[in-house]
Amino acid sequence: MSDTLYEIRDSVAVITLNRPEKLNSVTFSQLDELSRKLNEYEQDDAVRAILLTGTGRGFCTGADLGGGGGRADMTTPVGMKLSAHLYGRVCFTLANTEKPVVAAVNGVAAGSGCNLALSCDIIFAAKSARFIEIFVRRGMIPDGGGTYFLPRSIGLVRAKELFFSGDPVGADDALALGMINRVVEDDQLQAEAFAYAARLATGPTRSIGMIKRLLNRSFDTDLATQLDFEAAYQGLVTSTEDIQEGWTSFFEKREPRFKGR
Repeated sequence: MSDTLYEIRDSVAVITLNRPEKLNSVTFSQLDELSRKLNEYEQDDAVRAILLTGTGRGFCTGADLGGGGGRADMTTPVGMKLSAHLYGRVCFTLANTEKPVVAAVNGVAAGSGCNLALSCDIIFAAKSARFIEIFVRRGMIPDGGGTYFLPRSIGLVRAKELFFSGDPVGADDALALGMINRVVEDDQLQAEAFAYAARLATGPTRSIGMIKRLLNRSFDTDLATQLDFEAAYQGLVTSTEDIQEGWTSFFEKREPRFKGR
């Protein structure tokens, strides 16, 4: 059985980390493969949303520090730097791909695994899920974009508390902090997260991608520049088939049937 499972259902690319005996800690080879698959999905018009999840009791507990995947240098400067770069590449793609990305956090999400979830657009968590920025407890530095994503989700002061302490955050507390979007019963997680991803997959994919870019940029620009970006994207979106369908369905008083083009 593969360490990572890939399938496409109802225009949703479902990615499942599949090392339950290791709480889905990931290897270099997994990260490299995941990066390539995400780039494939970015170019595939049949994929209109992505769902990321894991098997067993862990969503992902970060890099396999035990040297999994055939590398014995995980804890050397070279190994740690390579791991951070590979995680960063995956998290950057998840955060910036045009396709909306839903995370279904089925258990513990620790270290880089926590930041893997935070790089997704919408986060569903099982009631038993826990989020741990565990780096400080190992004398390490956060990677995977954690120092970028977490302050934007919960604010700088609370982000410092979680990074400095390395304390776990339960699903309900993560929801209250604004880290995640939904908490659901454990046995309903996969069904509800997939249903939401499938709903996004019926939307105007190009429009959603442009909205995503605008929101990502909004923290790093001023209002005047953001208004210019909005106007530019408003012009670009008029070239899509979906905006024509949106207008037609409005005048015909029916639900739109978007094709993601």
